[in-house]
Amino acid sequence: MKFTNTNRVKGPSGQQGAALIIALIVMALVSVMGLSALRSSMLSGRVATGVQADAMTFEAAETALAVTYASIDAMSENQQFSSLTDGIEFCVTANGSASEGGCGGDAWMDRRSLLRAGSTSFFNGYTPRDGFGIGQTGTSAIFVDYNVTTLAESEMPQLELENFHLQESMKTGLLPMSEIN
Repeated sequence: MKFTNTNRVKGPSGQQGAALIIALIVMALVSVMGLSALRSSMLSGRVATGVQADAMTFEAAETALAVTYASIDAMSENQQFSSLTDGIEFCVTANGSASEGGCGGDAWMDRRSLLRAGSTSFFNGYTPRDGFGIGQTGTSAIFVDYNVTTLAESEMPQLELENFHLQESMKTGLLPMSEIN
C-alpha cells in the first residue's frame, strides 16, 4: 500500500501581497483622517477658549461700569462734584464692590486671579438745561446737564486680552454763575 500526500504545499499564488498593500493604504488613509480630526478638534478648543475669555473680559468691563455708577450714585452731591471734577478711579474687588483708586498688580476681581477691572470717571463739560438761560437775573447758579464720561477697562493678562467700554451719561446739577466760561 502506497501513501500519497494530498496536502501539498502550493507555490506562490498570483496575489503576492496585494491584499496587504490595500490594507496598509486603508490604514494610512484612516490615520490621516484621524490626525485631521484631532487638529480640527484642537483648533475648535482654542476658538472656544478665546470666545469664553472675550466674553469674560466683556462682562468684567460691564461690571466695572455698574459698580462705578453705584459708587458715584451713593455719593452726596458735593462729593460727586469734587470727585468728578478732578476725575475718580475705581477698581472692582473680588467681592463685587469698588475700591477707590486704580487697580494694582494683585487687584483681581475673581477668585481664580484671571480678571482685573477698573474705571475712570470725570466731568466732560456741561450743557445748560432748557428754560434756564444765562440771561436770567437774580440767580447765582443755573441748572445744567454735566456730561460724565466713564471709561471701564478689564483685562485678562494670561491671554493678553483687554476690553474697553466708554460710557457717557448726564448728571443734572447746579452750576455757579462764576464758573461759566
